[in-house]
Amino acid sequence: MDQCSTPACPLFGNTGTVIVRLKMEVCSSCCKREECPASGCPELVYRPSGCEQCTRSRLFSKYNNSDCDSDVTEKSRPYRASAARSRNVNVCAAVCLLLLVCGLSPRSSAAPHRSRASMERQKRDASEEPRLWANPCDYGSDKPIYTRDAKTIAGNLVSQARNAKAKTANYKDEFALKMHSFNSFDELVNSWNSSEYLPKELLPEKKVLSEDDIKELVNSLDSILPGMYKGLKLIVAGLNSFLNEELSANLTPDESLKNNINKTMHDVRAVLCHFYDIMNIRNLKIEKVMMSEVPNLKNDLGVTLFRDTLIYLEYLEQVFEAYPEK
Repeated sequence: MDQCSTPACPLFGNTGTVIVRLKMEVCSSCCKREECPASGCPELVYRPSGCEQCTRSRLFSKYNNSDCDSDVTEKSRPYRASAARSRNVNVCAAVCLLLLVCGLSPRSSAAPHRSRASMERQKRDASEEPRLWANPCDYGSDKPIYTRDAKTIAGNLVSQARNAKAKTANYKDEFALKMHSFNSFDELVNSWNSSEYLPKELLPEKKVLSEDDIKELVNSLDSILPGMYKGLKLIVAGLNSFLNEELSANLTPDESLKNNINKTMHDVRAVLCHFYDIMNIRNLKIEKVMMSEVPNLKNDLGVTLFRDTLIYLEYLEQVFEAYPEK
């Protein structure tokens, strides 16, 4: 930057604005030296005398062909706030353009920047089975060592299933009234007889099994248990989804109903934990249940899920009550 680019006069005046030009060239043929009126001023200020037409701005194209070159402008040009704001806007536009060209995205508190690691983690989480039903017993990374036999665990499963079924049935009419304005749950269910939450192949053919039916199932446990286990996982996944999505986002029932459904979800998960131990003891394959497999609950607002939960708990109770000794 030239030393004469900043006038010395403003330094001694009352003006609060100092204008700096990036490049100033003084044409000796058209500009004469004038002495600074301030006393004691060691500097002489070069003021172009033949460039009166440039006093407004060199941005006006109509003076491009004048004797005053576009780089030579009036040093004492009056400060204009509107022009300063215009320059600030231009600078901001230039910065944004630079960010776009460089492939960068502006960050703000409203739209936080997502790193590659966070996006990869989110993608990985979407491809993994949720821990809530993938590990219902909350075991660590080490494979559990079982000291109880499968028959004992089956007895615990039956007790837990019977207890969960009884507590869920206690508020079924409350569910029907607050969620669907029906006085009784049985009346509500009658209008949904043709719909199921669980796939038909995972549901029992009969709500109440005969002794012959149970004996047939017990004789083929290794072939039926994987499907039964997957059905129970879908129940846990559905209750969790209904609690956290439908009830929390779209509906606002009273807290007592939400607490009851939350307790049911954890009670059924405890049944799943006992089932998980039996599956491991028998070395049976456990199928994954991804979030994408959980049925949509918006259409019936949990009616078929609530009904199938009660049916499935009864189904498990009957089968595991007849679990063989070996």
